[in-house]
This record gives sequence, structure tokens and C-alpha cells, in this order.
Amino acid sequence: MSMRALVIGGTGFVGLNIVDALLEAGATVTVTRRKQSVTVLVRKRPVNLVDASLEEPEKLKRAMSDCDVVYLAGAYYPRYSINLQASLELGVQGVANVCAAARAASVPRLVYTSTIATLASSPDYRFADERDVLPSMPTDSVYRAVKWAMEQEVESARRAGLDAVTLLPGGCIGPGDLRLGTGSVIAGVVRGLLPWWVDGRVNIVDVGDVARAHVAAGSKTPGTRYAIAGHSLRVLELLQTIARRYGGTVPDLELSADEARARALVDELAAAPQKGRVPIPREFVDMAVHGQRVSNARVEMELGLSLTPLEQALDRAHAWLSRFGFVPRPASKEAMNEHV
Repeated sequence: MSMRALVIGGTGFVGLNIVDALLEAGATVTVTRRKQSVTVLVRKRPVNLVDASLEEPEKLKRAMSDCDVVYLAGAYYPRYSINLQASLELGVQGVANVCAAARAASVPRLVYTSTIATLASSPDYRFADERDVLPSMPTDSVYRAVKWAMEQEVESARRAGLDAVTLLPGGCIGPGDLRLGTGSVIAGVVRGLLPWWVDGRVNIVDVGDVARAHVAAGSKTPGTRYAIAGHSLRVLELLQTIARRYGGTVPDLELSADEARARALVDELAAAPQKGRVPIPREFVDMAVHGQRVSNARVEMELGLSLTPLEQALDRAHAWLSRFGFVPRPASKEAMNEHV
């Protein structure tokens, strides 16, 4: 492959894995960084680093010059579900800047990382898939609302002539999760730090699978939207699987959806002034409560993706978390196998 790729968000979890997949495919990779970006992991890769943020369209345009494909894997992420309007403004403007820069630089293709949280509920007779588009912005979730609005901005740019493909991953786990996204569930169970849980359905996918789908989407594709949901299971099943494989504690307290939303919001309001973490974010509650079975058929058929088995994906994530001290290191392979 002689592809020249720009990865916006390449210092983050999903973006870093896209970088690795591109390098493995033989691409020449440039990564944008902001002043506050943590670059310790990406600096170990043979990539070009350029200074550009989502608020700097001219810098983005220059970074895109002569690129064959641009990956937007670092759009705004609403860490707390507190201020919807501010989050919408930041998120939509950042995506609009990227799309405008891509059109101005005549980028052949933009690949945008969204989420299955933007999917509408599917009919009872089938799994949800790319056809299920919410007709209007969700009103009960800041995370889903912001992600929906940003995705609509990409769709608007595509209708205006930008060659854009949107990928919709489930909850990603695996190496590189420095900020502890979905991996926080593994760490929370193993360390016994989850105070409660809420019933619902989650979709878990190996971040390596998501990265390989992005690389495949960088070339011409039949479709413009691809769901990479991964493996669908109930929240309690996920927690129990983690505890069984790696040890830890599943909390006894089960909250209703309304109780969980209220509890998560109180925790976030308390944590936000110090930019602290919460045991279970409101985003996770929203994803679980609105969770549904999502089909991977299109990404498997059209992009040739084969999903990593759930247990293997969990093992990869746990090994990385233990290596970086987020969970205790197993005393030995035998000790870890006692939990499997």
C-alpha cells in the first residue's frame, strides 16, 4: 500500500490503533496533535506529527495536503453529560471544520468514527443495522445527542460533495486505552470498584477490529455507513464474565434505569470541577439502557472484517491494562487460568 493517510485523533485510543493498522498495511501516516495531547505512545511509531486541532481549520487543511484519506477518529467527546448546548457547539463546529478543510484540500476520502449509539431502534424481527437512522436528535442523552449531531454534520458534507464514510463501532476494548473508556468496566470489576450496575445490553468490540475496518474503509466501498458493533451481551453477563476470567467483584446493587441516570449525573456533577473520574459514567448508562443487538453483517461482507472472539478481545484488553498498572498483574499464567 502506498496510501498517504492523516489521522486526526491518532494520539487517542481508537486513533492509535488505526495508526498501527495503517502502518501494518504499508501506509505513510501523519498524526495531528493538540497542545494537551498525550503523545508518549504515538511517538514510538514511525509517523509524522503535526500541530493542528479541530479549532484550527487552516492548519487542518495544510495537514491534509496530498493525503489520500483523512481519518477523523478524534472528534469531540462529551466526558460529562452535563451541558448539552456547549457540548453540541464544540462537537458540531469541530466536525464542520474538518469537513470544510477536507473539501478545500480536495481530500479523496474522509473516514469518520462515530458510534452505534446514533442508531435508531430496529424492528422487532431483526437486529439493528446501518438502515436505522434516528430521524431527530435524542433528547434523553447528552452523549447520544452530541454524537448524532456530529454524524449529521458529516452526512451534510457528504451530500454537498465530500466523499465520506462513517463507521459505527460498539464499546471498544484493547491496547492503548490510556484514558480508560470501556476498559474502565474491566478495571472496575477486577478492582472491586463498581458500586452498582444497571440492566441493559452492551456491544463490545476489539479495537483492533475497528482499526482494520477503518483501513478497509479508506478505499472505495459500496456503502457509506458501517456498524462494527462486535459482541452483544447483557450488562450482568459482561460483569460476570470479567469476574470469572480475571477475578474481582460484581456489585450486588442493581439500579433501575432512572436511578442509574440520576446516580451517574450526581457523580459527574461532583467530579467535573476537578475533572475527576466517576465509577460509572452517564454515557455507559445511556448506552446500556438503549442498547440493542446490532448486525455486523455489512462490515463483514463488504469490508471483509472477521471479528475477534469476545474472550480473546477481553484477554487482550486485560493484558494491556495489567501491563500499565490499571489492574494487578496476574501472578502467573496458571493463576489467571484459574479464573477462566
